[in-house]
Amino acid sequence: MSTTASVPMTGDVAELIGAAAERVENRSLLLDKFVFHKKWPVVEEQTRRGRDFVKWDEASRWSFIRIADGASQILNREAQEKRRKANGRDVEPQNRDRYNAEAKIAETLANVTWDSKELQSLRSRHTRRFLNLFRSAYGSERSSVTIGQLEGRLAINLADSLIQNAGICLDRLFGLPYIPGSAIKGVCRHAALAELKAAPSEKKSALLRTFCAVFGTADNDFTKGNLRAFESHWQGESKDQKGAIAFLPAYPVNEARVVVDLTNVHFPDYYRSGLPEDQAKENPRLNPFPAVEAGAQFAFCIVLNGINLDPTILPAAKRWLGEALTVHGLGAKTAAGYGWFSLQPEVLQAIEAEEQKEVAKAAAEADAQRKGAEAAKAEDARKATLDPVDLAAEELLKINDEAFAIFAKDISSKDEAQQRGFIRLLGTHKEKRERWKTWKKRKPELAASIQAVCAKLSLPALP
Repeated sequence: MSTTASVPMTGDVAELIGAAAERVENRSLLLDKFVFHKKWPVVEEQTRRGRDFVKWDEASRWSFIRIADGASQILNREAQEKRRKANGRDVEPQNRDRYNAEAKIAETLANVTWDSKELQSLRSRHTRRFLNLFRSAYGSERSSVTIGQLEGRLAINLADSLIQNAGICLDRLFGLPYIPGSAIKGVCRHAALAELKAAPSEKKSALLRTFCAVFGTADNDFTKGNLRAFESHWQGESKDQKGAIAFLPAYPVNEARVVVDLTNVHFPDYYRSGLPEDQAKENPRLNPFPAVEAGAQFAFCIVLNGINLDPTILPAAKRWLGEALTVHGLGAKTAAGYGWFSLQPEVLQAIEAEEQKEVAKAAAEADAQRKGAEAAKAEDARKATLDPVDLAAEELLKINDEAFAIFAKDISSKDEAQQRGFIRLLGTHKEKRERWKTWKKRKPELAASIQAVCAKLSLPALP
């Protein structure tokens, strides 16, 4: 039985990037377009069945492993384990072939091309630079930046993937984790609703107005949505309004590692039947998914978009953002400890101080370049006023001894100004005079050619 598996793709694409897409350098592209399926077609030899399908339960897990940190080492260990099983005693030939085929696949996937170290640094620099530009453009009155550090792993965007319930948000260009602005707005809205529900009755009206100004509302939010309990507190204008706060995607400002995590074990037969004996006879089946490792720091940016410039709106949105990150959590599995952040204002201060140093450094370099250009321009103007012979002598003094000797050997081919400048140096410059004396003693042919040039130019012979 042939058990050659490949990522579904056309032949010309496979030729370019490899049958397992092992030459793709972007982890986002690997996860979005080039994952293994749990079943792949094989050809049954010596039978009439023609085509059949082999199920490969490791497909999802290995597809995640190769986008995670340490992918090569993990997959090579998986390959060694498969080969160990293939060489075990009493292994059926069909299973031996299967183990060897899976070991080959693991070894192929271990040849990952991506390297996130340089990208991590580049992504962090881009984010830090963006924060400086963001704050410069909008100022503290219209914008706010919050740095949140993951205190547990982050499971974000699990539903958006070729593999069911196993996605992750990866930047299209860098292949690194980020948090969509829509997700941030959703958890902030949830935190605001919790505050609205807990607020005293006399404060609900004002808080509801701020809520609607921040997030925007529609009539059906009050008739069918989660604001229907607060309709009696609504006062004033139409319920249809746009939100005044824009929630930007959050990008990491330090290393954000992608790891492979596991959900609780599953007993499919027991779940279907409910019989205890089915639970006892099954092996648990782990369900893997990618996650962002704890310790990653993300920059959360919010900004007044100009629809409503009420000065109370931005502080409220910032408060709800902090509440969402530290109390409610972000992403999936928050009840299990995922997606919880701590606020790190000192990190933002350090970023701002570092960026100010970078700006000052860039300004100093620009000033040095400007002064250098001015000096070069002035030097060009000075040289333009020099006599050609003086200029030639000046340039010859800048070259080293070896280049000066080469010039002497080829002096007959130089222009007149260069010849005159060279001979002037041999007669007037202390170091060059000593060099001329050496040439007269040790290189009479060279000295003769120089004296011939003197005669040609009607100059006195060199002493």
